[in-house]
Amino acid sequence: MLSRFPTLATEKNDHVLQSATMPFARYKLAATAHKATNFITEHTLLFVIQGHKLLHFEDFTHTAEGGHLMFMKRGIYTMSEYIPEGVAYEALLLFFTDDFLKKFLHTYNLTTAQAAPTPSHLIIPTTELLDSFKMQFLDYFGKTVEGLDTILQLKLQELLLLLLAGPHKQQVLAFLQSIAFGQPLDIDYIVRTHLFQPLSVEELAKLSGRSLASFKRDFQHKYNCPPKKWINEQRLAHARVLLQHTDKQVSEIAIECGFENIPHFIRIFKQEYGTTPNSDRAKKAIV
Repeated sequence: MLSRFPTLATEKNDHVLQSATMPFARYKLAATAHKATNFITEHTLLFVIQGHKLLHFEDFTHTAEGGHLMFMKRGIYTMSEYIPEGVAYEALLLFFTDDFLKKFLHTYNLTTAQAAPTPSHLIIPTTELLDSFKMQFLDYFGKTVEGLDTILQLKLQELLLLLLAGPHKQQVLAFLQSIAFGQPLDIDYIVRTHLFQPLSVEELAKLSGRSLASFKRDFQHKYNCPPKKWINEQRLAHARVLLQHTDKQVSEIAIECGFENIPHFIRIFKQEYGTTPNSDRAKKAIV
């Protein structure tokens, strides 16, 4: 199951600060640890206050603990928390968009013609000023403040300026510039890496650093096929292999192949192969 984060709160939530169109920040408090795969839909700055945040990759795990600040580019991450006995995991998360970052870098003449690639995340220790910012920012949660949208945008600018005035300025600047001015990611890499995640074409476009129109155009040029059609064909072909060579349930196969809606999976499988998944499996068993 892929969770999307952040999402707009549908009702008043003292742990979320948001405008009418997007979340700006979230305060997280957890007493028990869990591991999950999340689609981080906006670039994220995360202050670990207590406990440890773990990012799990295929060959290694990176850890941020109390006194650390973690940057995460938009993307899919497998994450968990480590919670020492007697404490809770506590974190402050702030979110920013491509447009916000580009405007910020233009305002302070921090643009670059060609940004070098950087990793998907960056972990640095906080400073006294950053810790002070964090504690002041926490005071906004649970309060009604007039002009909060403008205040939050100014606070995020303040945070970025503090980071760019700190001891890790060059690392931070290179990271921010790679987000704002880096080249779009290779379409083949993005699509094949995330083929079996339940992502829409719009979400894949966002992950690649392209507008939806640019993504569709570049995809058509590369594969000579519209993205939704090609992706569904690949997912269905893999689902058919699993149906014919494993004992997994249809619902399990659908989810494994990127289909969260089981009836939708059955319907388009029948459109593609002229039979339902269960009937297709039965035919293979007879042969």
